Amino acid sequence: MTAVWLVSDDGLATVDEVTTWLDDGELPLRIASRLRAGGRASELSTAAIGAGVARRRARERWPDADRLLFTREALEQASDPEVSRWRARRFQGTRSVMDLCAGIGGDTLALGERVPSVISVDLDVGRLHLLRHNAAIRGLDVATMAADALLATPPADTWVHADPSRRDGERRLRALRDHRPSVPTLVDRHRRAPGLGIVLSPAIDLVDPDLPDAELEFVALDGALTEAVAWIGATAIPGVHASATLLPSGERRERSGAVPVLPVGPVGHHLIEVSSAAIRARLHTVIGEEIGAWRLAERRALLTADTLPDPSEWYRTRSVETVLSVRAKEIRRWLRLHDEHPLELASHGWSGDLDALWRAIGRPPRGPQGRRLDVVRLDVGAVAILSVPPHAR
Repeated sequence: MTAVWLVSDDGLATVDEVTTWLDDGELPLRIASRLRAGGRASELSTAAIGAGVARRRARERWPDADRLLFTREALEQASDPEVSRWRARRFQGTRSVMDLCAGIGGDTLALGERVPSVISVDLDVGRLHLLRHNAAIRGLDVATMAADALLATPPADTWVHADPSRRDGERRLRALRDHRPSVPTLVDRHRRAPGLGIVLSPAIDLVDPDLPDAELEFVALDGALTEAVAWIGATAIPGVHASATLLPSGERRERSGAVPVLPVGPVGHHLIEVSSAAIRARLHTVIGEEIGAWRLAERRALLTADTLPDPSEWYRTRSVETVLSVRAKEIRRWLRLHDEHPLELASHGWSGDLDALWRAIGRPPRGPQGRRLDVVRLDVGAVAILSVPPHAR
């Protein structure tokens, strides 16, 4: 088996050598030729090159990447270590956790830092070989089990963590029933566990009929929404229906009941873009009320206000320059009369084609951190809002 060779002394030495060649600028095809010339079988050469490429990609987030083993596919599926460590906090103080769909062990490593006993379960025997190597590098003694997540039986008093696949090839899966394994089946199978945490697609439908009775936590890392987690049983915070977390700071907000309804009004002096994690947790109206903002439309999460709110991780602000109709001639005329900035385009419920609009307004230079054109669908009609960062006015 290729994975057995990868974790052997010869395999590890070959991956180290391949990584060095890649760092020196060698092309994978050239490396494959060198390995074959040295007597390496084709499948072993491919595995070593894949592990080297994955290791180099992992360096950005995994400080000890050069000692760990990854495959490209498994690395793409693994949670960011920062997110895994945050999730593992919910299991602090427990004696035993079963980590389902463990892959190469990203979540297992984080859980092992907080829980004395971790049982890692995956159908892929090869990935479990890499997981055991990675755990040993971290000094963790974990048990592994090659089994289906729906058939594995946790020992008594063992909590359960599960990270089902949320992709079908290139397609992202939103429906809980389509996660692999199915989320409702996972919940039914492991509902007797004292505590259960299941990682979900951040794009889940909040009225999905299979949504479990759970605290839903939405997590953003470096400003990007990365995942949702269903916390069930002892892993959930009592009384909390939904929560939003911003990493790496750990800033967190919770929702326990109804949220305020913000009024709808015209475009103010400032646009306020609330964190996607807070929007998904239905906390954006709470934040809006706190800073005196209002909605642009009943179904839009983009907020506006006349007074610039204090800086916060929970939102980004922009100063409005003008509000126009969504007519290319009008927008192009306004742009010609004003200083040129890189233009970023964003749509909020508008059904038109942003690229076509960009071409129609004269193909101005595109890029972030300059002027932005927000096309917003209102309750009636749509508007084009041009804005800049607050310091640029």
